Amino acid sequence: MNISIPPYIWLALIASVLHAFSFTYTKQLLAHSTNRIKLSLYSQYFVGLLALLLLPFIQLEQLWLNFGLVLLMCACVLLGQILYLSALRYGDASFVVPMLGCKMFAVAGLSVIFLNETYHPLVYLAAVGAFASLFLLNDGKLHGSPRALVYILLTCVVFAMADIAVVHLLNQGMGGIELAAFVFIVPTALLMPLSPFIFKKDWKVSKPLAKTLSIYALAQLIGIVFLMLAFKQAQQATVINIIQSSRGLMAVGVVYLMARVGFSQIEQLTKKQLQNRLMGGLLMFVSLSLAVFMV
Repeated sequence: MNISIPPYIWLALIASVLHAFSFTYTKQLLAHSTNRIKLSLYSQYFVGLLALLLLPFIQLEQLWLNFGLVLLMCACVLLGQILYLSALRYGDASFVVPMLGCKMFAVAGLSVIFLNETYHPLVYLAAVGAFASLFLLNDGKLHGSPRALVYILLTCVVFAMADIAVVHLLNQGMGGIELAAFVFIVPTALLMPLSPFIFKKDWKVSKPLAKTLSIYALAQLIGIVFLMLAFKQAQQATVINIIQSSRGLMAVGVVYLMARVGFSQIEQLTKKQLQNRLMGGLLMFVSLSLAVFMV
């Protein structure tokens, strides 16, 4: 029997690989500044400047028709980024990034309320399995600091609200490329000119920080484009978020490789940690496979 995997599955997986790197690499930003609001805004600026390359491929009238909802989406993304950087300040990347998988529960709950989505019971079972794998990916326990846990859970709720706004915009006819561009271009255009006033003497960017922001921005933008295309094809938020939870497994490999290369802000993983996270990865794989074939 031939099993055909929908294209949006591959798009979401590619986005997950890129975001596993970009979300982990965000930890490097903290080596250049302790101002998390500045780092959050500037990381969006750099992606926004790159996103200008997408302007020839988008319809600007979609922005004016849905300006209020686009602003809500952008505000949620910015707030989520600030909360995420706060979580990284108090917790290791190998704890914080996998915990982003908890967002699927917030998305599922909000989707039932605001989007009237329904799912096969096995899809919910897959979500539970993916969530359980997060604990194994974190050495079988929640070893992060309480502050990191609070911040990352708040991040999941705010990012889930952004996803609901994304689905509403898609349902109103906005394309995936438009969404990928607007989510970064709009806050860049509105806030970047105000940065000298917002941050006063701390608004300038050093060359090392600019390099770090550029690498982050490239991976983040390409990942967002693939993710928005996946949303556009799937037309469901929860399914894409289940697939996105594979970031947790991918992030473990990214953390390991980045630590081997010598990134200053990345923790070293022991053999026991890698074994625990392999078990978590297997559970994640089974859960994702179940979700994919029951959609």
